[in-house]
Amino acid sequence: MADATAWPPAPFDTAFARFRELDAWYAGNAAALAEIYSGATAAAAVPTHTVAGRKYRGGVLGSLSKMFLGQPIVEEEKRMRMHLPLAADLCTLSADLLFGEAPQILFRKPDDVPLQEGDTRASRKRWVHPAQSRLDDITGADEAHAELLLAGEYSAALGGSYLAVAWDKDVHDHVFPKAYAADTAIPTFRHGRLAGVKLWTEYRDGNEVYRLVEEHKPGSIEYTLYRGTDRTLGAPVQIDTRAETEHYARMRTAADLDVRVGELPETVAIGTGTTRLAVTYLKNAAPVRDWRKLGVLADLGRSDLDGIQDVLDKVDMAWSSLMRDVENGQGRLVVPEEMLDLSGRPGEGANFDTYRQVFTPVNGTLGKAADGSGPMSIVQFAIRVEEHLAVIEGLKKEIASAIGYSEAHLGLDSAKGQRTATEIDADLSDSERTRDKKALYAKGALARWSVAALEIDKTVFGGTDLGDMRRMPSVEFAPVSQADPEKLARTAQLLDAARAASRKEIVRSIHPDWDEDDIDAEVDLIMQEIGVPAPDPAGFTGDPIDDETEA
Repeated sequence: MADATAWPPAPFDTAFARFRELDAWYAGNAAALAEIYSGATAAAAVPTHTVAGRKYRGGVLGSLSKMFLGQPIVEEEKRMRMHLPLAADLCTLSADLLFGEAPQILFRKPDDVPLQEGDTRASRKRWVHPAQSRLDDITGADEAHAELLLAGEYSAALGGSYLAVAWDKDVHDHVFPKAYAADTAIPTFRHGRLAGVKLWTEYRDGNEVYRLVEEHKPGSIEYTLYRGTDRTLGAPVQIDTRAETEHYARMRTAADLDVRVGELPETVAIGTGTTRLAVTYLKNAAPVRDWRKLGVLADLGRSDLDGIQDVLDKVDMAWSSLMRDVENGQGRLVVPEEMLDLSGRPGEGANFDTYRQVFTPVNGTLGKAADGSGPMSIVQFAIRVEEHLAVIEGLKKEIASAIGYSEAHLGLDSAKGQRTATEIDADLSDSERTRDKKALYAKGALARWSVAALEIDKTVFGGTDLGDMRRMPSVEFAPVSQADPEKLARTAQLLDAARAASRKEIVRSIHPDWDEDDIDAEVDLIMQEIGVPAPDPAGFTGDPIDDETEA
């Protein structure tokens, strides 16, 4: 029965159990982490054996309960547990490094573009792909950049995200990207490449869970609304059952509606106008080390948080201990009973007035005043700030090493201080290498998404001819640590003075993201500004100089 279908289906239930743990770290949900690591939701949470009268749990649950956040708390015990949102900071850092500046998506000039008869380099116009302007409209918007940042955070937290081509004529006049986290998708991979995927959005109504499932196949998308529970997909219902999804019903054609009353199918199927998949998978890293032999799970990406959960747990333990010191460090006064003021009402006890200046001794004594000692004492515990912060800093260094980030990006004191520009670049090199590896996955995903987006946009919104779409666009990311302009200028000056490089090579070194036409145009402008150098008198013949040859 459809309403009894387990959700998510096997073997993805294994992946989603991991996603739940990673999401709890990402969201900073300390209660969910305590529940996961204490085994409170597992049937095996009961003790497995007894030693010397004490009950223990073995296996995985037993080891998880050794986590600080998994330690049981005696009822009514007010134990200090503070969560430091380091996991969320790591995911934000990953997204900022990769998508802090929007990548450039450009169609490069093919090598076989012919030169028109009579054209010289100076008169030749810059080559532009027919679809480049529309692609700039789609990917150059601030909303598209923000969606990439969101996808980057999802990828860092859960190992991957899905970037879908979305459109709505009532919302925008072109298609746009829509990011889905890995815990809202059931993918189908072939040879490690995404071949299809089911994406969904959840709407909750009490104990009922409505899921709008989008099944993406090459050339088509099927939308179906299901009503189920947390653990079951449930049965399909009409897509206009909920206000949030009723606009999908307008995608039906006249042929779809030409059916008998009561026989309208729940699924809304549409063609996308392209033979490509309208979704790409943005993998964070690979592989998930303990999934590499688990069939389809082996193709999923690895989270930045995977493998460092125990270190993150110890960061929370050290931070909680420091906060406990702060709480215990509040000064307490121990006063004799005769200095307390009785309330005079049963059950309300007594209190001590800290602002009172004069006390009357009882029978000639006040506490131990008769023997010369103080009548009260102060209890003040030390706050071990340096010790705790040193532990946290050491754990942060282990995290930085494990996931490949520079210590400077984690705000460690050892990476601070007065440093030269070269030392700053060296400090950021670990993050740059990690970011470059992530960019390898992002470049292919964004290139495929761009081509599919252009073809779907042409089908939905019309427009001019897209030209040759067989060649994928180039995706260029800006450097993590921007090069010092003064340093680049000095390098260019030295190369020019030593005649060690042509002006074209110097321009290319300063602007590595430019294509050949941009570089040629810049060289022409430079030559026009500085003028043509005078000929060598020893070799002067009086013949006119060929401008094209000189340039």
